[in-house]
Amino acid sequence: MLRWLRHLYGRMESAILDHGLYRPGRLLLVMVGILAVRGLGDDIFAAFNDRYADFIKVALSYSHIFTETLASKAYLNHWPYIFRLYLLDNPYDLSAHNLSLPDDQADVTNLHLPPFASVLYLSCAHLIAATNPLVAMAVFWGAYLIGGWGVARMARAHFGVSRQCGWFILFAALACYPVLWMLSRGNLAGGYSGLLTLGWLATAVSGRGRWAGWVMLALSVNLRPEPALLVLIELLGSGSLRARFCRMAIPGAMSVALAAIAFPIAHALYPLYTLDNVRRGLRIYHYRYIVSDMGDEWNASLFLWAKGVLMLMDVRPRYNETLAQALELCGSAALLLAIWGAWARRITLPVLVFLLTALPAMFVPVYSYYHIVAFVAVLALLVADLERNPPRRGDRRLPLLIVTVLVMSPLGGAYSNGLIDSLLMLGGTLYGLAPLARDAFRALGASPISAPVS
Repeated sequence: MLRWLRHLYGRMESAILDHGLYRPGRLLLVMVGILAVRGLGDDIFAAFNDRYADFIKVALSYSHIFTETLASKAYLNHWPYIFRLYLLDNPYDLSAHNLSLPDDQADVTNLHLPPFASVLYLSCAHLIAATNPLVAMAVFWGAYLIGGWGVARMARAHFGVSRQCGWFILFAALACYPVLWMLSRGNLAGGYSGLLTLGWLATAVSGRGRWAGWVMLALSVNLRPEPALLVLIELLGSGSLRARFCRMAIPGAMSVALAAIAFPIAHALYPLYTLDNVRRGLRIYHYRYIVSDMGDEWNASLFLWAKGVLMLMDVRPRYNETLAQALELCGSAALLLAIWGAWARRITLPVLVFLLTALPAMFVPVYSYYHIVAFVAVLALLVADLERNPPRRGDRRLPLLIVTVLVMSPLGGAYSNGLIDSLLMLGGTLYGLAPLARDAFRALGASPISAPVS
């Protein structure tokens, strides 16, 4: 099996180098081609039975904002049917009765959201109440498109790449498959987080505009927590150890300050948003999305494989706490190895960024496909780095480029796509960690166990 994989990769590497498929223009055509071929053979957006739901439906769940809208019945004449349905039959149950039920009986709420994200959704709710959902979509979806254009220009300037590479970054930010997924599903919090992360990464690479980059990272982390791990790339930076730790601490302090400011604002706009209710919302989310099966569809986490094994064994529930802890332990060990590699400067920046993006994707219990927008930053960095330093045979960036492109392409259906993506990310992670593991063994004065020769 291993020999077959090496042979397959050798063929792919030869094709990429011979035809220059790592170059921005040609790689863009490859990704568009995969998207087109899959789109012709299947409805790659068939899963979007809740179009725009992760933003509009959540905003419409704040029922106290829409009392006048419901009383006047203004929505009957001006709202598309799907939004009327989201208003009148909203699944987020915020009643006192629901919040008093045991976790395994309560319906899902919106109380699990971070404070800054809650303020964002509440702002959308007030805008809908003052106008209508289509105006809110124009504002918030338009903000993403304008932001994507601005961040792509910013990334091109900081990465120091050609105009063609800038167009590729713009495509990745606005029109690659995970972004289209995200825009259709309306998970704009994840989308904004991905753009902000790319902006921060660009400043970290160039060393210019660091304060602006740190603000962007703080905003990103308050929308999605996973980008917080990326501050570890500062270990590869210049300066003393103290200076590098300061560059990690500053965006961390900004993130905490922003959350502390956003929480009372969210509470003022939404009195139910209290610390006790947030903890309750998180427990309900854990049961509904992790222990139960609400988060299984399009999940790119390795936890879905664990649930599948338990399903084949006819074990109920499909979530097993011991197995979950074992996966979390593996993820923590991989993260510690990556940190050691950065500390010892035995890892390159593109590999480290890939690892710090892939590890939470694999080991967070629910990582829906629209969160793969986080890989936009990985792809932009890899393509920019390959343009500045063209690859040769054996270049360790090429396997990561292949994995990233495949993860960001439509490969399967509602369940198979996530399973395939998690295996791809696992393969890329093992590839990135293998040299570090060998170096760690040597540093400890031991030798790794050699694989038997077949």
